[in-house]
Amino acid sequence: MATETTTRVLEALSSLYNSTDRQSNREANRWLESFQKKPEAWTVADYLLKAKDSNLETRLFAAQTFKQKITYDLRDLDSNARLQLRDSLVEMLWQSATGPKVVMVQLCLAVADLAIQLLQWKTVIPDLIEKFSKTPEGAICLLELLKILPEEMNSNTRLALTDAEYKTRGAELIDSNAERVLQVLTMYMQSSGNDVKLQERIFTCFASWIRSGEMDIQMISSSPLLELSFKGLESAELFDVAVDVVCEIIYETRDVNECQAVIQKIYPCFTTILSKLEESIEEEDDDNVRGYCRIFVNAGEAYINLIGSHPEAFVTLMEGILKCTAYQDLDIVQLTFKFWYELSNLLQTESFAYAVPQFIGYYDALVDIMIVHLHYPEDLESMTAEDRDEFREFRHQMGDTLKDCCRILTPQRCLLKPMNLLTSLLNKPDATWQQIEAPIFSLRVMGSEVPENENEVMSHIMEFLSKLPDHPKIRYAATLVISRYSFWTKLHPQYITYQLNFISSGFQNTEVAAASALALKNLCKDCSEHLVDYISQLHLFYLNVVKTLPFRDVLEVTEAVSHVITVLPVNEVEKALQLFCLPIAQDLHNIASKGKDAVTQEECVKIGDILEQISVFFDVIHPKVEVGQVHPCVTFIGELWPVLDMTLSDFGHINTVNEPLCKCFNSFIRSYGVYFIPLLPQLMDRLVSAFDATGKSCYLWVSFKLVREYACDEGECALPCFQFVQRISQSMFMKLQQVNDIPDVIEEYFKMMTAFLDKSPTLLVQDPSLSTVYQAGIVGLSVTEPHALGAILVFFKHLLEKKQPTVLVLFTEYGNQLTAVLFSGLVDFYHQDSIPDVAALLKSLAEILPNEATQWMMDVVNSVPQEYMSLEIKNEFMTNWTGAIRESHWVKVRRVLSDFVTAYRRRNTSKDRR
Repeated sequence: MATETTTRVLEALSSLYNSTDRQSNREANRWLESFQKKPEAWTVADYLLKAKDSNLETRLFAAQTFKQKITYDLRDLDSNARLQLRDSLVEMLWQSATGPKVVMVQLCLAVADLAIQLLQWKTVIPDLIEKFSKTPEGAICLLELLKILPEEMNSNTRLALTDAEYKTRGAELIDSNAERVLQVLTMYMQSSGNDVKLQERIFTCFASWIRSGEMDIQMISSSPLLELSFKGLESAELFDVAVDVVCEIIYETRDVNECQAVIQKIYPCFTTILSKLEESIEEEDDDNVRGYCRIFVNAGEAYINLIGSHPEAFVTLMEGILKCTAYQDLDIVQLTFKFWYELSNLLQTESFAYAVPQFIGYYDALVDIMIVHLHYPEDLESMTAEDRDEFREFRHQMGDTLKDCCRILTPQRCLLKPMNLLTSLLNKPDATWQQIEAPIFSLRVMGSEVPENENEVMSHIMEFLSKLPDHPKIRYAATLVISRYSFWTKLHPQYITYQLNFISSGFQNTEVAAASALALKNLCKDCSEHLVDYISQLHLFYLNVVKTLPFRDVLEVTEAVSHVITVLPVNEVEKALQLFCLPIAQDLHNIASKGKDAVTQEECVKIGDILEQISVFFDVIHPKVEVGQVHPCVTFIGELWPVLDMTLSDFGHINTVNEPLCKCFNSFIRSYGVYFIPLLPQLMDRLVSAFDATGKSCYLWVSFKLVREYACDEGECALPCFQFVQRISQSMFMKLQQVNDIPDVIEEYFKMMTAFLDKSPTLLVQDPSLSTVYQAGIVGLSVTEPHALGAILVFFKHLLEKKQPTVLVLFTEYGNQLTAVLFSGLVDFYHQDSIPDVAALLKSLAEILPNEATQWMMDVVNSVPQEYMSLEIKNEFMTNWTGAIRESHWVKVRRVLSDFVTAYRRRNTSKDRR
């Protein structure tokens, strides 16, 4: 009988499916989600599903509602009501057998989830077989049910069962019924005649049961379905599902010792499959090739040890995989990479090294195949930017396979292949740049496998680079070869002059400049000591080239020269900084000195770029300075303070300036440590003033780095750092009015406080201001941003670990507030990923103050309105919570809370039910 609620549901569904107004759709959807959580949804869904005038959308919603209610709210029903629900659902499924598949599938899901949870229903599968196996329409329902049941049993962790109940129920429903299900599937298949649709359903169900891991492979091997599965590959209509089944069967035979007899039974099928693969390759039938490739690769990975032990017996398998690797469709090629990687690892072990000679031919062919696949398409310009990025990424994956080849064939043998190919191509006037670039790229990606003392091939490669055509794509690739082998050049410095000239000339071509910048950086990094004599040439080159390069390349070149400066004698470092860095600082001064009102937005971006460029010098330059000796870099930083002060004062509120400026400050701290202490007071003053004036989180980020570096109970900087933290805190407390507006500020502040707590706990724990910090943390816990919340939780966790009397007094005094705000966030607005961390903190609190924590939790739980949490649920939770605390079962304390919150949110918030 229709009710007012039923009418409202129908109206909402009509709005959802028929209205073109998005706001109306959203409101209808929210209302329907909310309705599904209510107890009356059981009755309404039952009525709508049985009503003869219900349309498809209504019946689908009703079926979905049953699925939701059974998943989350089955506890609403007593034992008798659950059995009545079972009978009603099974009957509704029977009546839906001839109806729309979408409704039938949802009802199957509902029945399966109910069966899993209805522990007193011991004869699930026999009952379903008895009910549905007598008619063709019923068989369709039965096969869908049988397919879904193991999937839900193994993957639906949202059901209200304990781990022990899941395990027991799995044994009852799946393990003990596997043989009977196999018999049913076999019977259906043998009587299916030419009904391809039915056969497809049977194979799909068969694959699901194999995948569950409970249908024993020995059982399968004696079933006619084994042979029929391979035979299904011959049918165009059944090909895809047959591939799935065959792959599942192969996976189940991966224990080659246990399954030797089964493998011997199915392996002869690969001769036919290889023949079919070759036909599909010739016909360029991508779909079939992909299916056969999946079979070969699955077999290769499953039988990898057998292949290594008896390569002569698995020639068919190896040939099939190699042919798939050589296919034109790179999406299919990619499927084979894992096999080659695992085979290479196997052959490198002591147990299988003897077999390497028998695989040389395969790996030789593999290198040639990969180089062909590396070719850029001839229509490169017609590719979208996304297609180009995907192809570049794929080239690096192919590069990994080439590295696998190097490990088996030796790097020298692999390097000779592209080298000989290039020699041949340069004698062909019609060779395209794509043909030439591919082997050059292969030389680059194999670099990680080449030893630095290699003397057979690399010298010829380096000399050969000068003979390449002056095409930008080829030049780019060749420059990156030099970049990749800078470690080799370190032991072969006779090539440095040639390589520097080669790299430098590349800066004149905009398409090659980025590669040249990277190559110069790597060359200077690995060969810095050899390049000290080139410092004058690098100075002139640097000042000229940075004026023309894109900013990212400027940073690369700056890092390059910095690597050379860092190995200069200490007494020459400051002079070098004045030559390289001072002109850049002068550019900064020229812009900043205009004043904040005269500088354009574009110039503000330029200021940030210059600051980031300056920070690179101090990130890299770390000369070896004796203890007590004045550090040349710190002296030079003193020279920069005036322009940095001007920048901070006038532009410290602008993000494009303050973030790179803070990177500079962090570079000073990280790179020079104790040597920077004389300048520390100046930096502290600047950070306090800047944060107070702007409220920008980057200043707290640097403060965190500063505290972590210098605050130490035994150190000379402990007290100045504490005073610094107090000054920052005073400003911070004024900014805590709207916590969700400043999550980044909150995050960095509490990271700083945690760092100080870890480095100098005595000063902070004994200071009265800790109480204010603690209360600020409680205020901050209402933040919704996960990283900010995480920083506060870590602070409280570290504070609680101190266990000092003053700390325990704080937690005792404010523990009720802490518990209340944490519980509120857990059940209402914290991100799902934050729940474990919050539960861990409350667990730690219960561990330190068990009696108080129990009372606080009871007060909070009792304050939740009955409409959101029934008295029964409250009592059950508190019983489990207090019991775990009483038993000092701390892992259980945490789990009890996490499980309760997860269940609560599923029931009371829509976002967790999608």
